Amino acid sequence: MSRVAVLIPVLNQTQALLRTLRSVDREEADLEFFVVDDGSSPPVSLTAGDFRHTIHLISLKENRGCTVARNIALKHIFSGNFDYVALQDAGDVDVGERMQRQADFLDRHSNVAVVGAWAQYVDRTGEPLYVYKAPATTREIRNRMPYVSAFAHPASMIRIAALETVGVYDPAYRIASDYEIFFRLTKTFETANLQEVMINKEDNPHSLSIGKRKRSLLYRLRAQFRHFSGPSVHSYLGVLWTLVLLVFPYRIVVAVKRWRGFAH
Repeated sequence: MSRVAVLIPVLNQTQALLRTLRSVDREEADLEFFVVDDGSSPPVSLTAGDFRHTIHLISLKENRGCTVARNIALKHIFSGNFDYVALQDAGDVDVGERMQRQADFLDRHSNVAVVGAWAQYVDRTGEPLYVYKAPATTREIRNRMPYVSAFAHPASMIRIAALETVGVYDPAYRIASDYEIFFRLTKTFETANLQEVMINKEDNPHSLSIGKRKRSLLYRLRAQFRHFSGPSVHSYLGVLWTLVLLVFPYRIVVAVKRWRGFAH
């Protein structure tokens, strides 16, 4: 059975973190948690005896941002005997045996570096907003990447050997580092998405300030230019789509997501 490291960064969301830990802890996969407290106040405190699976709590004295926090955890994970790293965000809840299902898929498909899944986005009350229906095949994923990420980041599992090949999250991307690293992975390896919902992800549109949304889109634009492919019409259309999103109000974007099932 393959060993899975579950990577969860957290900042001042202890109750959300516990909800996520409990949803994964019930699963039967051979896994260990790597929780990075990114400078929470008060610091995150966990009791190992409350969980079936081993928990490694890495506490940072100050807030370093998700990109740095994830990379610090990856250094610990790389030194362990793990086959895969599962990505998770505090507050997200796994559906079924997500970890085992994805690990089994990677076991059976040694040429695949990343496997994701569909994600059900919900509001703070648990009401469904929309389902992100991630594309299934490598070709579909590569065609989607120039527009938006072809993966729901917290519903993804990555082969450790692939990360050791392409490198960790780029610290130059304080925001949208997940989008950039998926660009590198999809250009180098075969990838896939399971065609079913395997995670419930909380998405509160009102918590995303206009300023932060614009910064996120500008970082996305930066990644698009970095991985721009001149012969591909998708590269041009992807940049155009991001420029359009910079103009449209977020409430309109959410309405489109509900209608189309696209992620931001």
